[in-house]
Amino acid sequence: MRITTGSLLSLLLLAACSGAAGPGADDGGSGGSGGGEASTGDSPTTAAPTSGGPSGTGTGTAEGGQGSCGDGKVDDGELCDGADLDGKQCGDLDPGYIGGTLACAANCGSFDASGCELDPQAAVVALNELTAKGATEGPYADKGDAIELYNAGGAAAELGGWKLSDDPRFPVDKTYVFPAGTMLAPGEFMVLVAFDELAMTGELPFGIADDKEETITLVDAGDGVVDQVIVNGADAVGSYCRLPDGTGGWSVCAQTFGAANAAVSELCGDGVVGAGEDCDGVELAGQTCEGLGLGFTGGTLACAPTCMFDASMCESESMAINELEATDDQIELYNAGNQAIDVSGWILTDDVVDQDYDPAADLEKLVFPPQSSLAAKQFLVVAKGMKVGEHPFGLGAAGDTVTLLRPNLAVVDQVSYGPDEAALSYCRLPDGPGGAWTVDCKPSFGAANKGP
Repeated sequence: MRITTGSLLSLLLLAACSGAAGPGADDGGSGGSGGGEASTGDSPTTAAPTSGGPSGTGTGTAEGGQGSCGDGKVDDGELCDGADLDGKQCGDLDPGYIGGTLACAANCGSFDASGCELDPQAAVVALNELTAKGATEGPYADKGDAIELYNAGGAAAELGGWKLSDDPRFPVDKTYVFPAGTMLAPGEFMVLVAFDELAMTGELPFGIADDKEETITLVDAGDGVVDQVIVNGADAVGSYCRLPDGTGGWSVCAQTFGAANAAVSELCGDGVVGAGEDCDGVELAGQTCEGLGLGFTGGTLACAPTCMFDASMCESESMAINELEATDDQIELYNAGNQAIDVSGWILTDDVVDQDYDPAADLEKLVFPPQSSLAAKQFLVVAKGMKVGEHPFGLGAAGDTVTLLRPNLAVVDQVSYGPDEAALSYCRLPDGPGGAWTVDCKPSFGAANKGP
């Protein structure tokens, strides 16, 4: 974590398989909180690093090496172990530290600098939080994988020309280059999200795997390592963050992108509804479709892998979201009833819909025009676009939630899907409100659904 371009030992070093290779080596394998801007709004800028890699090199973490973390001795694959810090002090990590006490993180794969003393006149930029599944709520919800930076120092940081990648070699197609003039003020967070080629939004041209080890590296304009974290992808399904912000060790956290990091008292997936969770596994805390207060009259409420309610099988009437896909972003509605339904003023959105939903603040919703109706047993395919009767929002490949509402905001139907489930077609079988949502249907927009 540093601003100067001089020599610096990285907080987390490359895994043994990467050796000493840094940016440019030939061997081996959007905006922020408080006004920080991640980019100028253009598509991600990529560039090969200049000659000379980061000065910090090493053998990796305990997770990827053969050391015995906890024996008080730095072994191969460890940066530190208990009181054995391999001779390192706070100032060896970053020139922004002028004293204090350095510690070793519990996994022996990173240093804990929370006890180090910061120079009040220096900027100290750090990787601070990341997710491999995307934020589930807040301003970065449904925007894909996200990485947060934080300036723990007392001076503003000029990030123009800095680079961020999930590959220590910094290949052009997997490297985000910060635009000239990008600044990060003291105490400010900056959140970067996955680049969406269709919408031309976001910054990151790479994703974070949730099923294997990943190395995320931040270098300055001179290719000196500023910060690096090696993370087990499963730990980043929700949030993997520093506690405290900017200086602490890494751990599984509650999602707080754009704000101060927070610990979780219970983990999603433990079968117990904890703080910040709607549900956990089969435990729904006694909630039902009807109890959500969104207008559902029956059906089966479920819990999503993110420990948020999944109302995809809740029912309200004969109208249903019937099929969708996240490539061309088509959405099909179906009237399973015996009477035509007037849908004038109805709303179709992928925004978060709860009891606080405000349609005036949802700028990408579709409001069906006057005199719109759907005949009995008929399908309506809603394309993505800006014309009358088209929806302007995109469907995320990494997962999304689509909701159909009446003008009084009563939910008619809602569906949530996970990563890649809607790449081809995600549909109800059989058609209509009682149909089970199925992955990899044969696309049949405008006609009866067909199974895989």
